[in-house]
Amino acid sequence: MELTPQQKAVVVVDVQKDNVGRFCQGIVPNIQLLLKEARAKGILVIFACDSRYPDDFIFTRSGHPVRTIRGTEGVKVIHELDPGPTDVIVEKRMLSAFFATDLDFTLRQRGIKLLIITGVATWACVLKTAFDAVELGYDVIIPADCCASPSPEDHESALKVLGRLRIVKPSVTDVIEAL
Repeated sequence: MELTPQQKAVVVVDVQKDNVGRFCQGIVPNIQLLLKEARAKGILVIFACDSRYPDDFIFTRSGHPVRTIRGTEGVKVIHELDPGPTDVIVEKRMLSAFFATDLDFTLRQRGIKLLIITGVATWACVLKTAFDAVELGYDVIIPADCCASPSPEDHESALKVLGRLRIVKPSVTDVIEAL
């Protein structure tokens, strides 16, 4: 059965001022293109954004640098992808956009069946969000050229794992054609 635009959503994971480095500059134009097409078709856009406290486990136990702290400029979505008036922003403190957030409720309330997941880092937050989405019963598509990781090897390894679920598409243009 063909899904309507109202049954689809684009989820942009962690493309925020504190998270975007040189490694992901190449995906920004692709995500811009996807968001433009999605909005034109009435597809929901969701930004899942790190919003942490300075003493969160990710910093204290794993040694990750302290960033994306609530209330700081670093938690804001990069200006190239400025959220629109109908876009949804979900704050998250864990890797998955679903864990301890209202994302699943928001999607189910709106009748969303298909998620197009993009963002950073492919090997962590994108991977965890995609796994949780699949386990929650959503259809998932990941345009490979709309995700990035600091390490190209980690990015490719995550795509290989996600490919086993048959949810990876080679490019944003392939995804847009199917919108």
